[in-house]
Amino acid sequence: MIPILEYLAVLALGFAFWLLGRVKPQILAPLGDLVGRLMHHRNTRIALMVVWWWLGWHFFTV
Repeated sequence: MIPILEYLAVLALGFAFWLLGRVKPQILAPLGDLVGRLMHHRNTRIALMVVWWWLGWHFFTV
């Protein structure tokens, strides 16, 4: 039961941060702006692809 509550807490926090970015962009940048800024550089895009591959390989194939 505890892992389920932890996942729900992380989901709720993510939603709260998303909402805060939409309502008060001067406090927290909106998610689209953050992703756009992250994906601006080629090295970051490659690093994110490697991280996603690693997560998929280690958690979804076993």
